[in-house]
Amino acid sequence: MVAVSKRIYDMELELTPSMIFTGPIPASPIASRPPAANGSDYNESDYVERDYIEPSKVEVKTPEQLSQSEREAWSRLRDSNPALYSPYFHIGYTDLVAQLRDDVRIVCVYLDDKPIAFLPFQGQSFARPVGAPMTDYHGFICAPNMALDMSAILKAAAIGVYHFSALVDSGSDITVQKSDQGAVIDISMGAEEWRRAQNASYRRHYKNCGRKLKRSLRDHGEVEVKLLSQDQEVFDKMIAWKRAQFVETGLYDVLGAGWTLELLERLWKNGPEAELRCDMFVLEINGELAAIDMGLTDGRTYHSWMVTYNRDYHSYSPGIQLLERLLDHASDVGYSIIDLGVGIDGYKRSYHDMDAPVGMGFVAASGPAATLSKLYNKAEQISERAPLGKAGQLPGKLRRRYSQIAACDPSTSGRVKAMFEAVKSAPKR
Repeated sequence: MVAVSKRIYDMELELTPSMIFTGPIPASPIASRPPAANGSDYNESDYVERDYIEPSKVEVKTPEQLSQSEREAWSRLRDSNPALYSPYFHIGYTDLVAQLRDDVRIVCVYLDDKPIAFLPFQGQSFARPVGAPMTDYHGFICAPNMALDMSAILKAAAIGVYHFSALVDSGSDITVQKSDQGAVIDISMGAEEWRRAQNASYRRHYKNCGRKLKRSLRDHGEVEVKLLSQDQEVFDKMIAWKRAQFVETGLYDVLGAGWTLELLERLWKNGPEAELRCDMFVLEINGELAAIDMGLTDGRTYHSWMVTYNRDYHSYSPGIQLLERLLDHASDVGYSIIDLGVGIDGYKRSYHDMDAPVGMGFVAASGPAATLSKLYNKAEQISERAPLGKAGQLPGKLRRRYSQIAACDPSTSGRVKAMFEAVKSAPKR
């Protein structure tokens, strides 16, 4: 527990577990450079300067079917690629989601029988990133500067279409439909140095945060921060607040799927000594819960995942106060990067200081799933360009809502029910 007293800081084919799909890669229209001339074993550094690589083989496996050498290659590739800093790319994350869902698979890409890339996904011919919609970042696990023909790889893996919402710049030779940024903070130099390096916008934001901290101290007394909380009551309160927020705003309750809630709880119950885990931070004002921030971490990067607060303390911005204290104690818990997720609007704009581009869209490889995705995308574009006002945004909103629902609930009845509820709640949004 850390007490903040009067001091104010200064500044979607169906696959079964036994099936392995192996496919040759069709000739790519993109010229690739020849493989390393020395004939040595695979080494990530051999490919750093290469633009495109044509794999020799693609296989689809379950996580349990990965060999030890393939698992080691996954970890080695991730460590070599700065774009894969997020703990969502940790192999343990895919392993855990596979324990909670029966449709998790991995596209394994090989060159001369050596694994050079992995793409974890869930679904069948209509595929989504593993863990969607909980997974904020996704993409190939591969060496830096490697470019792969994703469409050809998906065809070889018998995947019709792959939809994504935050594809990182890692291995994919595609044109995204929309782009955005992750709000990422490099806190490796420590909070004091980081604050000193920030611009005037952050300094104004920080002063305002300081005034609210002073006011909360004046009005309620002691403000306390609890690091790495393992309090079950606090976890349950966080879930209750978050689900109430979904109802109030009319957003889809992603925590109502069962497996999504279990994913959070199991990661949190891994405990603070685990390599991959959820850490939970708590802000209390006068002994009462004011804000909770739970994030996924591999010990180096903390990805803020579930943030919620007590509405009784809204005027004190408890969520921002907790974030500032998290910055203060980042080095104490071993974080060098704090990631606030996709988007740099609102308060995130004051914190974002790392370039982390992401793309949204889909890759239509082949078959009915690809055709359907392309047709709906065209209809969405026409609707958005037509002079229909807010009505023109409806196809996009319905598509995004259905994507969340379909990722969470594999049953047709569940999807129909959830879409019906989405229509009912539309006035709230």
